[in-house]
Amino acid sequence: MQRQFTRFVESPSRKSYLAVRDAVLKVTPLPMGTADLADLAALLEAGAYQEVLDRIDLLPASKVLSPRIHYLAAEAADGLGDERTGELERFLFVLCLKGLLATGEGTQAAPYSVCHVTDEHDLLEAGGHEPAAQSLVAHEGRWCDVVTCADGREVWFDVTVLFQRLVRKSRSRTRSLAARSKTRQRGRPLAAAGRVTRTTR
Repeated sequence: MQRQFTRFVESPSRKSYLAVRDAVLKVTPLPMGTADLADLAALLEAGAYQEVLDRIDLLPASKVLSPRIHYLAAEAADGLGDERTGELERFLFVLCLKGLLATGEGTQAAPYSVCHVTDEHDLLEAGGHEPAAQSLVAHEGRWCDVVTCADGREVWFDVTVLFQRLVRKSRSRTRSLAARSKTRQRGRPLAAAGRVTRTTR
């Protein structure tokens, strides 16, 4: 993973970004979610700068590709008077945004490829777009998040890798629950809830 990340830092591109993304996801059970970032933002707002950095250290390896994480780390470092770390984190913040932007154009034909669902919000904010609605779409063998902005524009994100990981985790959890139920000789039905999807041709 470190080798791929170093190559990405030295030469940010679609190829180098996707290489490090695939590497970090192999060692990350599940990427970070919005709750992780919300907690960090609340701590930053409260002035708990060292706790922000301590919490970031405990996050999954995929954090290295999160623009938001680097932004929060930079703000926390500034709050502690650590200018060197602040500058490094701001550099990585911009680098990760460039990597994400290099993966596509945000269109149906060339969607952006993300490492975290939260990356979508960072790209939308960077582009000055205000999200109004979102849907999960099956398109040509891929799963995409399609965000409709307030101005009517659609921005497409390829979340195939993330969606497949969630499905695998859900199936694994279902099998585990079924095994426990069988062991305890219970016959309770399992209910599964999913996101509303539409399919494009």
